[in-house]
Amino acid sequence: MKKHPLFINLGTMRLVLTLFFIHWIYTSTLFGQSKRHLHEIHCDTTHFYFESYKDSLDDYVFKMGLKKNLITNDERLKLAFYIALNRYPELHKTRITLRHKNINSTMQAQPSPEFIFKRKNKRAYKIFVNNNPRRTGINYEELSFEGLVGWIGHEFAHLIDYNTMNNRALLGFIAGYVFDKRTMRRTERNADRETIKRGLGIQLLDGVNFFEKNNKTSKKYRKRKQKNYLSEAEIIVNIEKNCNH
Repeated sequence: MKKHPLFINLGTMRLVLTLFFIHWIYTSTLFGQSKRHLHEIHCDTTHFYFESYKDSLDDYVFKMGLKKNLITNDERLKLAFYIALNRYPELHKTRITLRHKNINSTMQAQPSPEFIFKRKNKRAYKIFVNNNPRRTGINYEELSFEGLVGWIGHEFAHLIDYNTMNNRALLGFIAGYVFDKRTMRRTERNADRETIKRGLGIQLLDGVNFFEKNNKTSKKYRKRKQKNYLSEAEIIVNIEKNCNH
């Protein structure tokens, strides 16, 4: 006796629903394990909270403010700058300007254009902070204070890298970064690792976590970040590796 098509369709639907349910249980379990893993960092780490440090800004400026020009009225940004800078003592006497600019990333570190006419030890650097969230979908002001510290720390890691190069090498590096995608990826991932080595891994992770959860992030910017920077899981591995040294 031939089955009515309705019964065949119902049977097929039951099979599909059963398989879907099994898949949902499996992926939900994996996702839950992944999320738990992201927050299981088995070592002592330092946390920075704005309310706990806001009265220390003047002390930081006195200690590290030589040759620093912070062109912003944002007190959170200023304090985050100095807390991150405190982890890079070799930059304390380096001329650094921080200011807002309309750029296609959240932050950007680069040598001042006149570096080609100066000795390496006389170089000045600039750190730009994007003031047009429409470019990326990310508003730096929405970052937690910890995330702000971590991402500025990442920019300081670039300055440490630039300081290892003479002017000719730095020119070559800039060209490579702009035109070679492999150079960009290697540079950004190394900067993430250096940030973690300086003890700012938790802060870097906080910023990346914000980035991943932010549904306003532009597709282009999200793709670039995910391709060229350490993932949350990779940051955690590096934090724990750093703790064991």
